[in-house]
Amino acid sequence: MMRIFHGAVVAAIVIIVMGTAVAHEPNAVDGYYDLGRGELLVTVQHLVNDPKGHFIKEVVVYKDGKEAARKDFSFQTSHRNQTMPPFKIPAQVGDSFRVVARCSVSGEAEATIEVVDRRPDVRKLN
Repeated sequence: MMRIFHGAVVAAIVIIVMGTAVAHEPNAVDGYYDLGRGELLVTVQHLVNDPKGHFIKEVVVYKDGKEAARKDFSFQTSHRNQTMPPFKIPAQVGDSFRVVARCSVSGEAEATIEVVDRRPDVRKLN
């Protein structure tokens, strides 16, 4: 009877370790700030097999070292990445945001997104 119990415990440990081994942190955080709309758009690349069980659980945005916005999730929008509605945060050219994405299983990724003027260069033609 004890051997069966020990075997079950060992099997459970192996399953837990294997689950953690295939879990990985987010691959990358991408985004840009839309000056015209006053919105920060963010996508987190995170390859997963099961977006309902292994997902980006939160994305936190910092501006000037202080938390400016946060979004929490209970699933991932696709097997490849987590997309989300824009963050409505006032900013101007020269500002920057630090965006941190945390995985529900393990790890995190972050990026700094600079606010730049992305308007097209329009010149008068004579």
